[in-house]
Amino acid sequence: MREARKTVLFVFLGVSLLAAAGFGPKRPNSPTNVANAGEPGIGRRVAQLKAGKAQEKAAAAYWLGQQHSAAATAVDPLVSLLGDTTAVNPAQYRANRALQKLTLGEEAAAALVNIGHPAIEPLLRVLKSSPVAAARRNAAWALGALHDTGATSQI
Repeated sequence: MREARKTVLFVFLGVSLLAAAGFGPKRPNSPTNVANAGEPGIGRRVAQLKAGKAQEKAAAAYWLGQQHSAAATAVDPLVSLLGDTTAVNPAQYRANRALQKLTLGEEAAAALVNIGHPAIEPLLRVLKSSPVAAARRNAAWALGALHDTGATSQI
């Protein structure tokens, strides 16, 4: 029972911190989305997720998240990163320099939230079956954030 309470507390704190840091879906007319709307490179960024260094993978995950549902092909590679606890510095690839260090798994979770509905089923699979606690925690946060955005109402 105590372990369950700790898990719920960690998920709640994670959601609160990430929400305060500006994670989640962006408005369609935000400057970031307008600038990236026609930019090619989803395949290149997916390749970075599979072979780059942690910082490069995090930057690729963030960029893919900014592409929203256009980056649906990146869902599986992003899901595979959910359990990665390598620290990354988002100030190197995000405009918001006030963000504190995250893990690669947290950045992947945020990208999956931005991608939206295509990420729901893979996130549920991770939550139900992953042996890695960090992966389950990040999946739980992402599913909660997706619920808040209304993406889960389409299931």
